[in-house]
Amino acid sequence: MKMMRISTLAAITATTALLVTAAPSLAQGNTGPSALTPEVKALMATQDRLHKIAEKVERGNGFSGFYVDAGSGTLNVYWKGKASAKVSSAAAVAKAQGLTVKVHDAKYSQAELNAEAARLVKTGSVQSVAAKYDGSGLKVKQAATGFSAKSAPQSSVAVEVESGEVELAASRLFDSAPYKGGAYIENYFNGVFDGSCTSGFAVVSNATGRDKLLTAAHCGEVGSYYTTGNGEGDVIGAVETRSVASDSEIVNATGQARVWIGDSIQTELDTGRANQYGLDVIGSSATIAGDWLCDSGSFSGTICEIRATQTGLTICLTGFGCVNNSVEAVHQGGYSAGGNGDSGGPVFSVQQPGDRLVARGTLTAISIAATDLRQCSGVPAGNGRRCSQRIIYPDIVAQLADHNVRIKTIG
Repeated sequence: MKMMRISTLAAITATTALLVTAAPSLAQGNTGPSALTPEVKALMATQDRLHKIAEKVERGNGFSGFYVDAGSGTLNVYWKGKASAKVSSAAAVAKAQGLTVKVHDAKYSQAELNAEAARLVKTGSVQSVAAKYDGSGLKVKQAATGFSAKSAPQSSVAVEVESGEVELAASRLFDSAPYKGGAYIENYFNGVFDGSCTSGFAVVSNATGRDKLLTAAHCGEVGSYYTTGNGEGDVIGAVETRSVASDSEIVNATGQARVWIGDSIQTELDTGRANQYGLDVIGSSATIAGDWLCDSGSFSGTICEIRATQTGLTICLTGFGCVNNSVEAVHQGGYSAGGNGDSGGPVFSVQQPGDRLVARGTLTAISIAATDLRQCSGVPAGNGRRCSQRIIYPDIVAQLADHNVRIKTIG
């Protein structure tokens, strides 16, 4: 869902000069329950090491999935049948680093489950479907309306069915070129305001070498354009290419390899200033189940303590289409992980030293199941805005491939 124009929230009198430009550590940017504490930073450092181990595992016949347990320094590998020799090799490398690789038997391979998931999507009987990382079957969600055990989809593999509904998470205030990720942006089509969202990451075209800006496809059509929050606004750029399958689009704008961190636009509206600063982006990475994450939507501000619970998700959204290769993630403290208005905003992990960011994707949707709805951070609920402990975002690898671009990095 796209959000209202910012001018309906409050009168805008601030300017970019009112932003705090000092750059404290990320943990200082958000000192509430979602702060990126030293403990979470340590977990992210360990998961980066485990990711490097996972890259050594050949994902061939029989491979089912990974689960990262940074707390115990363990990479769990799930495999149908006899695991590849590359797994044993990776285990030896891990042991030398004080890490562990554990191999678990799986009922199905990832290839088998992905094929069946694709079949179910085509039937139109599910809202979302994904192969479980442990290879035990498929996880399916159906709309709560009319949900019952009898309506569970018929499948040749084990299926876990849940009732659950999601909606697009569509909407800091006065950004300027070159543009950072995490900024408030307004979309206009044929000169008419069409909703508010959040900028994603700066990218570079592999074909031309030119800078571009990534955000969510559901935020604007090809031919529409984005502005900043400056009233009628400074034009950022027009939408050049768009992919529903990875809910991503490329804006013809000059971006910088940084993301806004800290307070939401609400603090700017309330006080005329905010604790906000930019952190450098140094690369991109696929997400593995168990990974720790942060996001930085313009409406909610920076939120951490979010953990990936499901990867490889296909989710079908009413009025938009099906988004593939998505990740479901949940706030581990039970607070909001994001809400309407944060769509297109950056999801990332952090590398040390120096609180450097690794792009993971851009926010697409939130769960609106009653058990997931939470009090909003930043801009309060209302006027179509809701917030949830459970978010969904497309994996950055698919988004970049769809547009033949790469993440712009510092240096």
